[in-house]
Amino acid sequence: MIRKVLDFRWDVMEKRRLMAESRSQSNRFNRFYSRTYSVGTGQVETRILFHTHQIEKGLSHKDFRPGFGKDALRCLAIALEQLRGDDPRYEGNEVYRMALSALHEYVRRHQTLKFDLSYMQSMFSNELWDEVLSCEDKAAGSETILRESKLANEQDTFARIAHGRYAVREYSSHPVSSEELLKAVALSMKTPSVCNRQPTRVHIVLDKTVIQRLLDIQGGYRGYPTPPALVLVSSDLRAFMNHTERNEPYVDGGLFAMSLLYSLEYYGLAACPLNAMFDKAKETATRPLIGLPDYEVPVMYIAVGHFAEESTVCRSARFSAERITTVIK
Repeated sequence: MIRKVLDFRWDVMEKRRLMAESRSQSNRFNRFYSRTYSVGTGQVETRILFHTHQIEKGLSHKDFRPGFGKDALRCLAIALEQLRGDDPRYEGNEVYRMALSALHEYVRRHQTLKFDLSYMQSMFSNELWDEVLSCEDKAAGSETILRESKLANEQDTFARIAHGRYAVREYSSHPVSSEELLKAVALSMKTPSVCNRQPTRVHIVLDKTVIQRLLDIQGGYRGYPTPPALVLVSSDLRAFMNHTERNEPYVDGGLFAMSLLYSLEYYGLAACPLNAMFDKAKETATRPLIGLPDYEVPVMYIAVGHFAEESTVCRSARFSAERITTVIK
């Protein structure tokens, strides 16, 4: 009886702590995340990166659609002007240079097709438009990778594999087998997890009808053919023990997902990570399609296929290590 009373008291206290700390965490997120009207430099840079990547994805389509991305262009024109006003060193700002680079390729590709860009020019100030036209950076935009460059991945160094990995959204027609995917999962099993509790679960979907239904719910893969395979990385909440571990399902799942992306690359499979941070409606619609238990939370999708002979991908430049690193001596 005493044990039951103590357990009940512990459960009540844990629930209160979980709610209080989740609320505190939610409040912090609410203070700092990037809204459409946020004016802080960090938030403005976030919107620039988001819309730059939209442009990159349009540039990487196999079937290029001239005139795409008008909303993204309009948002970039506004945000770039904000950054010019906020950051006195904007000309050397990596985010600023990435955006100009992607916009420059957008202009060049359309000019090659002799496509009228008056709609685009009207969105930008004369000074910013001149910078777009004269930009020589290759930080963002698109590039082409060849399937033959992946044939020797299993004999390559980790550094070359890591630097050569890109998100690939269009694949060859060759199907992907569960055996191929299980090899990559097996190679990823050394991924660390809290106290080696190994909460990650992997759901492999090869049925194209189900894949397309899942991606329609996910909403971020529009305009591309249905991939041959879709992997959902999830975390089993039963592996966690107290309120302080409330974020650990996503940490451990994210670590495993990155290992899996490298493993897929190692075995010569093309892949694209896809967001699975669903609202309640999307999660409710997703669960029955793959039999996801209530005690598992979705972490991330990965679309998988074999490389086509040529693949056009987003260049998606990364920040310098110095920009993101603080050294405390």
